[in-house]
Amino acid sequence: MKSKIGLFFIYIGLILLIVFFVTDQALHPSYGYFFAGFALLFLGIFMVWKSRAPVEPNTARFRTMRKWQERQSQRKTDRSDRKKR
Repeated sequence: MKSKIGLFFIYIGLILLIVFFVTDQALHPSYGYFFAGFALLFLGIFMVWKSRAPVEPNTARFRTMRKWQERQSQRKTDRSDRKKR
């Protein structure tokens, strides 16, 4: 829920910054829009950042590589067992 509110603040902050730049082009800058826009933008980014879900480890990513390494280590142990006999 916090991430949705954070996204809302980000959008409103961006809109306020656009309004500030439009008023700046009209040679009547309204700095209230500028400061409110940046405040809401940073607040929104902070809220989205704090409410993100932790990354789950992806065990299937290197499954083929792990199997290959396990087979290689198994072959080495088999070879060393044969040499000991």
